Amino acid sequence: MPRFFVKEEQILGDQITITGSDAHHIGRVLRMKAGEELTVCDFFNTEYLCRILSFSEDTVWAQILEKRPAASEMPFPVTLYMALPKGDKMELIVQKAVELGVSEIVPFSSAFTVVKLDEKSAPKKRERWQKIAVSAAQQCGRGRIPTVEQPMSYKEALRHCAAQKKQGSVSFICYEREDGLSLPALLEQSPHPESVSFFVGSEGGFDEKEVLLASEQGIVSVGLGKRILRCETAPLFVLSALSYQYEL
Repeated sequence: MPRFFVKEEQILGDQITITGSDAHHIGRVLRMKAGEELTVCDFFNTEYLCRILSFSEDTVWAQILEKRPAASEMPFPVTLYMALPKGDKMELIVQKAVELGVSEIVPFSSAFTVVKLDEKSAPKKRERWQKIAVSAAQQCGRGRIPTVEQPMSYKEALRHCAAQKKQGSVSFICYEREDGLSLPALLEQSPHPESVSFFVGSEGGFDEKEVLLASEQGIVSVGLGKRILRCETAPLFVLSALSYQYEL
């Protein structure tokens, strides 16, 4: 069933108004008709089963048939701090991370990051990644649209993580040289986390000094197994492990 997102002001009583590109997609692309049903989500993990009432050139009016909590969200917020990879890998990471339940993605530059975004290119990249997040959220039935933040420095990413940290939060950095603490061991120590935040490096991983800076902020380093994963594989591996541990 088609799924669309609306803002709170578009929901009035038992009716929802859909406008703009979504209305065009419903009428011109999907060629839906009055009487057909679709799913509408707000940005607060609530979804509405609706029946289309009528159309205009740029608006769709729908009646709410049922209101229910979105069943597709992780039981806690998950933030991915992702070092900027080369090429268009970030687009794949954003798309698949959204499908796997991430709540927020924070791109950052690190010691081994090759890609350098300036004040002109960074907002354009972020806008592109956010559009991919919206599309992925609609496709996979999410109850909210994850946020892609503006790219920042590694130290800024650490401060961002520290500001969000609260009692019961789990924060870790994926480090290929960590052979003491594994991801499964860390998750077993945290049966009911309030939130999860994790850092993934670019193609070169992390510098030892960066791992030390993270530990000073209470962000532990973990290993992801016997094989070294590509930077685009590691975040998807972690998100899959979180889903297996806390959802299935």
